[in-house]
Amino acid sequence: MAISYDYTQCDDRDWKEEDHKNASQFCWSMMAIDMNEISEKTHAEIHFRFRFLEKIGINIFTKPIDQRQLGNQLRRLRGYKTNVKFLPRFKFIRRHVKSLEISVENNI
Repeated sequence: MAISYDYTQCDDRDWKEEDHKNASQFCWSMMAIDMNEISEKTHAEIHFRFRFLEKIGINIFTKPIDQRQLGNQLRRLRGYKTNVKFLPRFKFIRRHVKSLEISVENNI
């Protein structure tokens, strides 16, 4: 299945062309954290998952991202939806810890 996204519910009144381009690519970041929407309800969980990946050495962005910058980005993207399969936190963590385990075993 192809990944899809919808940001028509986001408040994009002051967005520039680059903001629209970033929004169209953000679905890949959502795939990495197993989340399918950005809302007031999911904001903290999304922030946690990006921080979790960073702490275990997985940075899905091209460079380290300042936490305030990430928070601002998530606020701007409230209303963003994808067809990514949502996984609860414990399954998200288990998936990445298992991947880390395999990586360590392969490098011994």
